[in-house]
Amino acid sequence: MDDNQQLEPQSYDGSQPVYTPQQQAAPTMPATPGGTLPPNTVYPQPAPGDNLGGGRPRKLSAAAVTGLVLGIIGIVFSFIPIINNVAFILGVIGLVFGIIGLVATKRDGKRRGRGLAIAAVVLTILAMVITLVMQQATGKALDDALGTSSTTSQSASSDAKKSGGDSSSAAAASGVQDTEGDLDKLHVKIVSAAKSGADYNGQPTVLVTYEWTNNTDKNQVFSVATSAKAFQNGKELDMAIYTEAPAGYDSNASLQEVQPGATQQVSVGYVLQDDSPVDVEVSGTLDLSGAKVSHTYQLQ
Repeated sequence: MDDNQQLEPQSYDGSQPVYTPQQQAAPTMPATPGGTLPPNTVYPQPAPGDNLGGGRPRKLSAAAVTGLVLGIIGIVFSFIPIINNVAFILGVIGLVFGIIGLVATKRDGKRRGRGLAIAAVVLTILAMVITLVMQQATGKALDDALGTSSTTSQSASSDAKKSGGDSSSAAAASGVQDTEGDLDKLHVKIVSAAKSGADYNGQPTVLVTYEWTNNTDKNQVFSVATSAKAFQNGKELDMAIYTEAPAGYDSNASLQEVQPGATQQVSVGYVLQDDSPVDVEVSGTLDLSGAKVSHTYQLQ
């Protein structure tokens, strides 16, 4: 029998009283004046992991993080010439991710990290702007450098032609040798320069013939041991590629090895710009003394 139950006697027509169980009211917590609970009342605490808000916590936006990383990389690369082309591409991709992050992290969105998305958009736009500015500045610097170099070359060529015999002595003093001379342990002679057949593109060419002697103690190749160039109007001429080889031309001669003490003739074709004189120059690849062999030829 439960302790909360109390027996109550009942009588049945003069017989012995029968006791029946009576439900006792549950005890109530005494209330303090004013209807409040006692000060030492212990309130139930939520179990660990309960979400009182009733919803799941929002996850960090992956698009915002990706855009921020691409923006930082783009900023770093945007200051480096040539490589900043990659920075511009990264900036465009990062901007797209940043915008996606902004949409996903709006007030009623399912993702958090709106500050990261805003930073991603700002950094990617800065990376693209810096890239464009740096490329413009680099291009202008290169144009100025090439223009100064071309002007200097033309001025030097004009002064050399006007000075006549004085130019020969000045050239000798600076290591320039006319037609024939020594380049370190190589002896080089410019044999001739004459108009030749058209190249594969139908452009007129000049065929320059060189003669050189290998005075080193190892086998040498002309195209490796020397740097042979031709100029017109102060600009270097492109090497010609022939579909029909001119007389005396051997395209493989400049690539053949020559033993120590041996002499070889090599012919090289160059594409002409016009009928102006052609300046031929030969220098040693490993010769740092500034010595070179040169000569100016009038085309006929």
